[in-house]
Amino acid sequence: MNDDLADRTQLDDALRISLRAEESSAALVLAAAGEVDLLTAEQLADAVTAALVRRPPMLVIDLTAVTFLDSSGLSVLAQAHTTGSQDTTVRVVTAEDSLAHRAITLTGMDRLLPVFTSCADALAAARTR
Repeated sequence: MNDDLADRTQLDDALRISLRAEESSAALVLAAAGEVDLLTAEQLADAVTAALVRRPPMLVIDLTAVTFLDSSGLSVLAQAHTTGSQDTTVRVVTAEDSLAHRAITLTGMDRLLPVFTSCADALAAARTR
């Protein structure tokens, strides 16, 4: 019975990713949920790469449902900024009291990437940043 509980916990912690187009702003929103760590960061990196290949004017990476973000995930965000900076503005959304927000601000990543507390704010902000 403990194995079933552990399996269920692993499923709860697994990274889930969705991508949607925001028609009104010509942006793509990539939403991740779960843990972004060494085991799941490649999944996020693949999704970011696939989104950037579409060359949207803006890519919003929504991490509001991410429960954990380690250096592997931060690396994915930095790479998104580097890859997208020429053609695509990359923005990040986190809940202000989340571990993801804490990791981004403690490492100074918020000086590299604009961080917002809602998708609406990220989509509405001027593209100049």
